[in-house]
Amino acid sequence: MEHEKYMRLALEQAKEARKIGEIPIGCVIVYKDKVIGRGFNTRMRDNNALGHAEITAINEACGCMGDWRLEECTLYVTVEPCPMCAGAMLQARVPRVVYGVPNKKAGCVGSVYNLLNDSRFNHQAEIVSGVLAEECADIMKSFFKEFRKRDKMGYIFDFDGTIANSSYLWKKVDKDFFEKRNMAMPPEYADKIATMSFYEGAVFTKTAYNIVETVEEIMEEWHKGAVKEYEKNVTLKESVVEYIRFLKRKNHKVGLATASNPEFYLPVLKKYAITECFDAFADGTLGLPNKESPDIYLKCAEMMGVEPKNCIVYEDIVQGLESAKKAGMYTVGVYDGRSEEREKAVEAAADRYITDFSLELEMLIKNK
Repeated sequence: MEHEKYMRLALEQAKEARKIGEIPIGCVIVYKDKVIGRGFNTRMRDNNALGHAEITAINEACGCMGDWRLEECTLYVTVEPCPMCAGAMLQARVPRVVYGVPNKKAGCVGSVYNLLNDSRFNHQAEIVSGVLAEECADIMKSFFKEFRKRDKMGYIFDFDGTIANSSYLWKKVDKDFFEKRNMAMPPEYADKIATMSFYEGAVFTKTAYNIVETVEEIMEEWHKGAVKEYEKNVTLKESVVEYIRFLKRKNHKVGLATASNPEFYLPVLKKYAITECFDAFADGTLGLPNKESPDIYLKCAEMMGVEPKNCIVYEDIVQGLESAKKAGMYTVGVYDGRSEEREKAVEAAADRYITDFSLELEMLIKNK
């Protein structure tokens, strides 16, 4: 009965975590029938990997005791501790740990491993499990059930010119292409093919400028030049990596909607180690219409499992912004340093306009 009494206090702490949108895990530490430490999850709120209920409670208990050793204490926690928290209990010499429900994926007090009963360490602890297990499990289950029902937000990014400093690249490839044929690149050429897929661009180029090579040969020439440049020289825009990673930490869905192909954009994303941040890639391999149609944005939303009305699209071209709006999405125009006239058109077409992703990151942190 004594264990149940204090586990109920730990459950009260778990409810505090739930109030702020955290996974509901709570902890109390008891010394001679007195609670000297309390804690609940704050990891997401504080963006701190140490924000576990047990760590917070141990900190408070050590302060109360005036000692790093908690040798006569009992720690109560609603969910089996992870390796970090179990390790902290070893360091604090906690002699008894009581938990409610097992953590089958990360528990280190019996499920995945038993850190507290490994004789190779200089301290072991008594373990009591299953105290108020049903109540501890119920609060977790109800939290995740509610979490899954929440409207998901989806963030859809264009690649070239939006998150990547690559606008110069295709101009370079195009310039090299025409120079090889002793032709000057037409001044309006870049704008005409901006929304086209790779294949569409090749067909247009062959037809409009009487190129003797086949469409396939044109594509192959472009492909070789572009792949080399993407792999070696293309960078991502300032703060966009931090922004995308922050979105994922907040459990938002992230997608890429681009007419480009994987062999172009993937090396850049891999270089910055953010490939796994993306939940969907709607790209040139899908055979969708160009960005004068909303299809690619709708497909990206479908792949993410997010309603179009809950999607925010980042684009650097007017046609893309207008199509995303037709899809019922909120749009953000992104500055790409091209002509003043073009940037003004992008700003006018978008619901909002940004010059730097650091501003988006600051806004998201403030509204977390």
